[in-house]
Amino acid sequence: MVVCTMSKRQLIRIAGIAAAVLAVILIVVFAAAGSVTASADEEKMPVCRVERGDNKVALTFDCAWDASGIDTLLEKLKASDTRATFFVTGEFCDEHSDAVRKISSAGHSVQNGSDKNAHIAGMNVNDLIEDTNEAAKKIKSITGEQPVFYRAPYCDYDTKALTTLEGMGCRPVGAAIDSGDLDDPDPDSVKRRVVEKAESGSIILFHNDAPVTAEALPEIITALKQKGFELVRIGDLLYADNYVIDGTGTQKYRPAASAVLPVVYSENDPALDSAFEKIRENLTIQQIYDLSSVGRVALVDDIKDILSEEELFAMREATYEELMECYAVLVYAAEKYGAGGAYATPQYDDLPQIVPPPPVSAPLPAPQYDESAKK
Repeated sequence: MVVCTMSKRQLIRIAGIAAAVLAVILIVVFAAAGSVTASADEEKMPVCRVERGDNKVALTFDCAWDASGIDTLLEKLKASDTRATFFVTGEFCDEHSDAVRKISSAGHSVQNGSDKNAHIAGMNVNDLIEDTNEAAKKIKSITGEQPVFYRAPYCDYDTKALTTLEGMGCRPVGAAIDSGDLDDPDPDSVKRRVVEKAESGSIILFHNDAPVTAEALPEIITALKQKGFELVRIGDLLYADNYVIDGTGTQKYRPAASAVLPVVYSENDPALDSAFEKIRENLTIQQIYDLSSVGRVALVDDIKDILSEEELFAMREATYEELMECYAVLVYAAEKYGAGGAYATPQYDDLPQIVPPPPVSAPLPAPQYDESAKK
């Protein structure tokens, strides 16, 4: 176990943002009337978005019917030096093997879109297994690579189907943004819908056989890149392991217990210690910084909903000095180890080395400190 110890200089550095935290914590504690219960178990979800801080997004195309648009799409993607992911059905492979081969040869990812393009929600488990395996065999026979990711036709999943697919070693994928290219003939409207909704980690859905897609794609790619997004294949976006998927379909990085050394916030009260660790695990680093502002009352529910009654009681009974020390360690640990699944660039080198988390290209912003605290 590692105890986060800090020099006097480091404690002074953090004292400014810790000064106001007591007021916020008291709001949290006294706002919790009675015990706080966890939300009911949520249904399983495919990955629709990935929580990450490096502005990567994935363009994906569903290919189920004819191969119209494939050549034009590949030309547009090549011209912009962009790689994408194509979810193809087994029937598409049967009828358009040359198109599938072109997609793969161009450096794009070819993944499983089922065999028969049928709704899989409610499908018999054995039928789903057979359909999925059949599509995978056809894709591998053309590309030479076993597909890992799976998108259900019409993004139509249920918990049984997701459990079955995961048990087969497939990684179910949905979409955070539907471009609307099948229904909307206006390229400007399609572009606006995608670009305005895009955020770091978004999975964006297009279709190869919608005429508007190829027309809108160049401007969409240009606009996304101008906003600082990096366009990648689905395998370069999703975390391979150590993750959870929440009820919105957001995949969040959660390091294995062995990957991050435990941090001690309070040596005297285990409940207080666990409360602050839960805050680190569930709030983003920016939200942790924001706890120093009494104006961030919206964070109250974010905190009280993740703490047990015992942990809330421990925070209420702690002294101001204890809370301030715990908060100082919280900021320190969040900057060193990360928080809420998004990892910051370490700012200190005096803690033990840990297994590096997934890279984040841009460091998270530093908090603003009260210079008067140093006097």
